[in-house]
Amino acid sequence: MDSAKTARMPLWLKVVGVVANIGAALLAGRLVWEETVWTWARGPQMVGFSLAHGNYFFLLLSAPVLTIWFVIVTALTVMSLIKGKLVSVRRLVALGLTVVIFVVSGLPDRFWHRLFISKTVHSAKAPKLINHAAYLNDLGLVRAMVSHGVHVNVKDPSDWRTPLHAAAVTGHIPIIIYLLSQGADIDALDREGDSPLQLAISNGNTKAAAYLEKQGAKNIHGTEAQREKAIEDIVKEGILDSYKNNSAHGHL
Repeated sequence: MDSAKTARMPLWLKVVGVVANIGAALLAGRLVWEETVWTWARGPQMVGFSLAHGNYFFLLLSAPVLTIWFVIVTALTVMSLIKGKLVSVRRLVALGLTVVIFVVSGLPDRFWHRLFISKTVHSAKAPKLINHAAYLNDLGLVRAMVSHGVHVNVKDPSDWRTPLHAAAVTGHIPIIIYLLSQGADIDALDREGDSPLQLAISNGNTKAAAYLEKQGAKNIHGTEAQREKAIEDIVKEGILDSYKNNSAHGHL
């Protein structure tokens, strides 16, 4: 190889690349950990929240730094190729690694839940996870969890809502149709005493409400006493659960 025709990067740019890639790789690993292991143990996560408020918050800086580095190095590489210069394999590998880090960091938690579906459905937080999927209108994950053993009428321990309640809240008719086809209880009551039809109506989902009514759903509305007690109990249990999680796992 003719060294005179080989494209060179400034030393400072190489150092920044190494540091940024290491930091971004650690950040990607942390995010995936939150989206998988922590989610299975604790339920749906505000991904990155605990990191931003923990001792390793500086890892979040690696993403924008790596983005800037990637743009600069890509531009330099294109210019070098246009000029007929050779580009080292190490530089191409570094750019490829950066792309992989970006892709992994950007994958949503639903991707990991489907990839590790056996872990997801056997998680103690499976009831919360299937409801979360229904709230996000993720029919694919709802189907996957039900087909792998999660009961269609499973209730979230905190608000006692079933996946059908969650689907009624967002008004996602395809999920409602699927859940009913799998034997979902159309008149199940949540902790406040509301049925799925009531939630569809109260959230302004007229099409979903009309469909539920057509299927024979009842509009059951909980009492004010039920509502107040439910809110009070949910808050107390949430505080206790948060305390237990923080004590058991700590913050990284």
